[in-house]
This record gives sequence, C-alpha cells and structure tokens, in this order.
Amino acid sequence: MIDQNRLHTILANPGQLNADDLELIGDVIKKYPYFQAARSVYLKGLYNIQSPQYNKELQITAAHTADRSVLFDFITSEVFIQNRISEQIKQQQEQLENIEVDAEEVVVRTTDLNADKNFDQVTDQDLFEKKKESQPKVLDFTQNEKHSFQEWLKLTTINPIDRSTEDQKEHTASGDVPEDEERQEKMRRIDEFLASKPKITPRKTGPIDTPAIEPIDSGSHLMTETLAKVYLAQKNYDKAIKSYQVLKLQHPEKSGFFADRIREIENLQSNS
Repeated sequence: MIDQNRLHTILANPGQLNADDLELIGDVIKKYPYFQAARSVYLKGLYNIQSPQYNKELQITAAHTADRSVLFDFITSEVFIQNRISEQIKQQQEQLENIEVDAEEVVVRTTDLNADKNFDQVTDQDLFEKKKESQPKVLDFTQNEKHSFQEWLKLTTINPIDRSTEDQKEHTASGDVPEDEERQEKMRRIDEFLASKPKITPRKTGPIDTPAIEPIDSGSHLMTETLAKVYLAQKNYDKAIKSYQVLKLQHPEKSGFFADRIREIENLQSNS
C-alpha cells in the first residue's frame, strides 16, 4: 500500500529524492500511469543521478503526455537542471580538495634476464577481453533545441498513448475480445473513416510560387549538435555524418572537432 503522507512529501520536495523515494514513485506511476506530477518527479530524479534509464523514461513520459511542448519546457527549465548543476559543482570541489601532491618517485629500470620466460605468464587471456559497452549517456536538451527533441521522439518506437483506448480496456470484462483483435478492429474503422472522408480541394485563383522546403539534413539552420548525437545513438550513421558536415559549415571555428567526429562515425560504420 502506498504511503500517502510520504508521497505528498516527495512531491512537495522533488529536489531531495533518494533511492527509496525513486522506488516509491516508480511504483506509483506503474499503478497510475497518467499521474503527471509523479512522472515529472520520477523523471527529474533519474536525471539528477544521470541514470541510464532516463532516456527510456523520457520516451515513456512523452507517450503519456498530451502536450509534448510542456514536457520539453519542463526538462529544459532551470528548476529541472538546477540540482544536476549543483551536484557537478560539489563533485568538482571535492575532487580539488582530495588532490594530494606527492614527491616525484625516481624509478631505476633494470633489464630482467628472465623477461622472455615470463612472457607467457603475461599473455593472460583476461587482459584481452572485449571491453563492455558503456551505458548510454543522458541526453541534455537546451531551450533552443526543441526541433532536436521532436526529431528524437520521432526516432523512438513509443507512440502517444490513447487514453480512450486505455479506459475502454478497463471497462472490458475478462474473457471478452482479445486486445490484438480489438486494436485491429479500431484500426479498420479508422481506415474506413479516412477513406470515406470527403476531401476539400481549394479553388485556384492563379499561379502560386511555393518555395521549396530544404531538408533538415542538407544545411538547415535548425541543425544542432544534439540532433547529430541523436542520430548517432540510433546508429543512423549516414544522417549523423551529414549532420556533422552541416555543423562543420555552420561553425568553422569548430571544423576540426566536427571532422574528428565524422571520422569516428565512419570507423563505426565500417566496423558495424
């Protein structure tokens, strides 16, 4: 059973979350998936600890949010990122305080006559094990990267949740029409409606010149480094390379950095 008093305390003080609080909020949103306040606090808690679950939870939260622009404003707000910045400053201060300056140690190297004999002992197979893949990094979006956020959501497989469908499932007694058949029937009705829906053709009063819309990956001003990282995270190497090529032209002062990123992606692409 959920502790109501504790839940109210957590929601009132989202900046003081601990591991137990996150677990409680996680249980709450499993039971009440449309509890937006709980989802927001849970998302903020994952971001504060830079959890690898954050990116996935951001997708799920977007799917349960009617207006995604509100979600974007929330994750790019100063309140959302404030604790993370404070934590980074605190860690940097602790690292500086823990630095110890030791006297330089003079090492005299001697030739080991038994080096060849010990060679077989050094070639331990454990030393050559394949490195484990690193955990995905938390995606950080800024307030001027709304297009990158929307593009990232398009690349995900989670679609917005239809609450009417969820409500209908709750009222359906067990043993009735299976969920797959019910969903197929709804899709069939939608297709029939769209096929029979009359289309209004606008009356042409004269020739209208419509400027061509330039694709986003061919030099648009909306291109950002975050969007390039999104393409790379999705292993869409071609778009990632094109994105960095655009950024290289837009920011000549960082052309060397973007050129290095392009070469790294090309190496990943050739080895995949």
